Amino acid sequence: MTSNKVPPDGGFGWIVVAGCALINIFNQSLISVFGLMFGNYLSFLGENAFGAALVMNVCNISLNFSGLFSGPIIKKFEARKASIFGSLLTGGALTACSFATQIWQIMLAYGVAFGFGLGLIQSATFVAINSYFRNNKGKAVGLALAGTGLGQILMPLIVQYLLDNYDFRGATLIIGGLALNGVVGAALLQPMEWHMRNISDEESRGEKRPLLRNGTLDRPKQSNNGWSKLAALMDVAILKKLSFLNLIIGLGLAYTATSSFSLFFPYFLQKSANLDMLQAANCMAILSTTDLLTRVTVPAFVDKMKFTHRSTFLMAGLCLVIARSIMAEMRNLTALMVTSAVYGIFRSITIVNQNLTIAEYCSEKGLERMLPNALGFNMIVKGILVLSLGQALGWFVDFTGSYSLVLHAQNLLLISTCVLWLCEIYFKRED
Repeated sequence: MTSNKVPPDGGFGWIVVAGCALINIFNQSLISVFGLMFGNYLSFLGENAFGAALVMNVCNISLNFSGLFSGPIIKKFEARKASIFGSLLTGGALTACSFATQIWQIMLAYGVAFGFGLGLIQSATFVAINSYFRNNKGKAVGLALAGTGLGQILMPLIVQYLLDNYDFRGATLIIGGLALNGVVGAALLQPMEWHMRNISDEESRGEKRPLLRNGTLDRPKQSNNGWSKLAALMDVAILKKLSFLNLIIGLGLAYTATSSFSLFFPYFLQKSANLDMLQAANCMAILSTTDLLTRVTVPAFVDKMKFTHRSTFLMAGLCLVIARSIMAEMRNLTALMVTSAVYGIFRSITIVNQNLTIAEYCSEKGLERMLPNALGFNMIVKGILVLSLGQALGWFVDFTGSYSLVLHAQNLLLISTCVLWLCEIYFKRED
């Protein structure tokens, strides 16, 4: 009886989760404090809201379009080295910002380098976790993403303290140093092959993940022709699958709706619901708190109940549509706080299950080796949709002057995701 090796589904994998959470605390959470960190300094440079929005948009473009390169980089150098490189980029970019004296310098450092580093980190950390887990994958991803939620709570306080006690340059330099803590977390992302566990041939029956013999995963041979080699490296073949395109378009639409909500929610609370700044901040804090608690608790329940990640995402998306529709018509503070709490729960579920849905698809289709590039293609689609439909939603607000209507308009994107996916399920059943 020969011995096969499979991923540990835990063990050192929990150290990897802790490393990913550490990276997220000091890196992924920083994008939420851009306005707080750079707002006054950009005003000092003579830039208005347009300049700040331009830097942020460049960052989002760089983050999402890094998907063109993140897959090949991860496949070539593995997730740990990719995460280290990403953390060095984010820390170095913020350090460079501390010496910036013109907006184009901030745009290059924060917009391009920082955004690219975040995009690389997002893909690499998920690939690292995905390689270690099967049954507890949702719980592991939820705990890692809880680092982002914790950072979003702590970082505004840290940034405000630093700005109050140091000038912009000193505060940004320190934040850049904190971001380099991601290198420490990334160093913990040891290759899964180092921690495989042995099982017998009899035990290996029914395994869905590829087995390793002698610690080596069989990989398809790649052609040496120029285009063929590049196509194989980027796994462009997966784009020929309509089911995959339907999947990532649906995820992209949902992501656009969520990112648009994050942008317009504070304006809705203050301009449509007529809340003062403290009341609006309380609603946002409650949303962030339930989001964080859900990331820590709910994924373990989903794993235990054996729900598919796609169906979980779909159900949470439908609940988001309902919660957002109710919220759009609320004007009472208590009602808004309740709906904010509910929204935070279901937003968290969609965020946790987004990359898991792609990993699940790749696993079901026997395409696990294509996961890094599949994540990259999803990021590219998100970038395209945010630039197009996200901007259209901004125009819609200017045209209607209503932040309540834009919440309903965001729901149309989520409903489109549900329609696309349910149609696919229906036609598959008919086949």
